[in-house]
Amino acid sequence: MKAATVFLAIAAILPRLTSAQGVPARYTVVDEGPSLVRTLTDTPGLNNQGDIAIWHSVTASLMPALVIHGKETITIEGDKDFSLVFPADLNDQLTVVGTLQQPQDLRFTHAFKWSDRHLEILGSLGGPYSTATAINAAGQVVGSAQLKDGTRHAVLWQGKEPRDLGVLGQGDYSSARDLNNKSEVVGEANIVRNGQPQAFVWRAGKLQQLPGFPGGTDCSAQAINNAGVITGSCELPSSTRHAVIWRNGVIKDLGTLGDEDAPSTALDINAQQQVVGTSEATSDHLRAFLWEKGKIINLNQLIAPHTGWILLVASRINDKGEILGRGYFHGSIHAFVLEPDPVPTAHGK
Repeated sequence: MKAATVFLAIAAILPRLTSAQGVPARYTVVDEGPSLVRTLTDTPGLNNQGDIAIWHSVTASLMPALVIHGKETITIEGDKDFSLVFPADLNDQLTVVGTLQQPQDLRFTHAFKWSDRHLEILGSLGGPYSTATAINAAGQVVGSAQLKDGTRHAVLWQGKEPRDLGVLGQGDYSSARDLNNKSEVVGEANIVRNGQPQAFVWRAGKLQQLPGFPGGTDCSAQAINNAGVITGSCELPSSTRHAVIWRNGVIKDLGTLGDEDAPSTALDINAQQQVVGTSEATSDHLRAFLWEKGKIINLNQLIAPHTGWILLVASRINDKGEILGRGYFHGSIHAFVLEPDPVPTAHGK
């Protein structure tokens, strides 16, 4: 499954490879095998130890999750009729959260938490739908759940039962995407019934709207680090969505790999404020990006050439700078991990 790691074993005796741009390659690509996704923003999990949680299709009605922990691969099976397992996040204690789905009726889902090889269904808000999207070091989980009236609200699980985080203004929808170790939660919510979603942060029991661009219609916050820096995407007045970052409540456009009309979406941020996501580089061609020090970079330019990879989406980045994503590899969609290469010293050591 990890054929690309052969490079690591011989790296010390080979000349340092260069990227397609003729500069030293920053990352080695590790193949984690074929992997499917539900939506662009339903990201698989990566923790600070380099463990990952991805999903893998066996048949149309059987999709277990795979937890790759060092050299060990652990399978998470579904529960009864809910045989599609979509992990969304895992913490350093190897607790995994995500969504179980019915293959016969995709409307019905359960939020789950898995630890010590035990699967637990998390409580709902009274409706048939719930999903978990993120977990922090303390084991708090966030996501969303349906109420009896059919509306959907952001939730925080501290144990099995959910806490309803509410909505903005007169809205009827909210969904949590991430939380940090300070129990700060981010996501999206509308402010009027059936309205466009806006980005929010939940702190100290209060849901607060994050600013968007003047003239833009909607925003979504996808990730927050422990310093409270938030990333996501917002619509510009031109109706194009761009990746953004919020620092101290101030929004900044992270740009795009293409021209100004090319969309981009930020999906994760680490302690160093490195942001990853995906952007159109040319028309209808998505490419994974890294944003750091004020610059957006096509990650395909930071790997060695002729690897057989086209990196499409960078979904997660941990505090060691490892990146989890998806790309084309030999004609099919595979999960990958980008491992930062050692920076050579002045003496080449």
